[in-house]
Amino acid sequence: MYDNYPQHHVPRSNIIQRFFAQPAGAIALEIVMTLVIMLAADSAFDLFDPFEDPAAASADSAQIMPMPHDPLREASMTYLAERRFLAAEAVADVAAASAPYDPANFALRGLVNLYSGDYAGAQNDFTTVLDLAPHDFHGHNALCWTEGELGAFTSALRHCEAALLAALSPVQRASALENRCWLSVEMGDIAAAARDCQAVLNLLKDCHSEICALAHYNLGRVAVARGQQQVALRHFNLAAQTGSAYAKMYLDISRFYATLGYEVAAESSLTLYHQLNDVDSAAN
Repeated sequence: MYDNYPQHHVPRSNIIQRFFAQPAGAIALEIVMTLVIMLAADSAFDLFDPFEDPAAASADSAQIMPMPHDPLREASMTYLAERRFLAAEAVADVAAASAPYDPANFALRGLVNLYSGDYAGAQNDFTTVLDLAPHDFHGHNALCWTEGELGAFTSALRHCEAALLAALSPVQRASALENRCWLSVEMGDIAAAARDCQAVLNLLKDCHSEICALAHYNLGRVAVARGQQQVALRHFNLAAQTGSAYAKMYLDISRFYATLGYEVAAESSLTLYHQLNDVDSAAN
């Protein structure tokens, strides 16, 4: 029993609190200065990139652009990694406006919306990605999750299947399987969920990534549905120890621990849920 006792190794950061504690003017100034620096770098690439193909800028090509808009993407991804969603979205907005035929910019903004909990915004952005690049793995995979959160299960499942067809690597396939596993739990198809999440763990052996944390989380939910408490406990412990940015995972794990009388572990999981969910709420 004690070998399965929950532990938590999720990194914490007070960067978010410091950012949102600043006056509004300071936040705006930081965003503006970032955009000025990034746009200056963008212009430098426009002037000095000898490999730029003028034909690549054509709207008809609908291809991902090379270097000119990468500094904006990198800045947005940096803010996203720090969970500074307002700043990340502001930079992503500029990137999308500056290259409206580049699916990567809409995928970036969709990712920000997805992780900040704005599922309707993410749905719009990833739909645009697929309008520009119909076979894009990330577009289909993200819409599998996004539309599942919105309750559009039939459409979400179609995107899950399309993501599996578009996957180009074991990690991409594992990610698509994990999303379909989660969706199957939401739809009540427990047997299908168990097959997909176990396939993730078979595909990525000795895995300590978020994909596997979520696979264990969903296998825990499968075990709960089957009345297998000890199996659920083992999977929930592994999910918590690996860690994830998905706030609801910690809420479900907290409730499960509480039913078993693990009050300290339940409170720890609930604290993580509030830390993630409060930041998500503040970002919108």
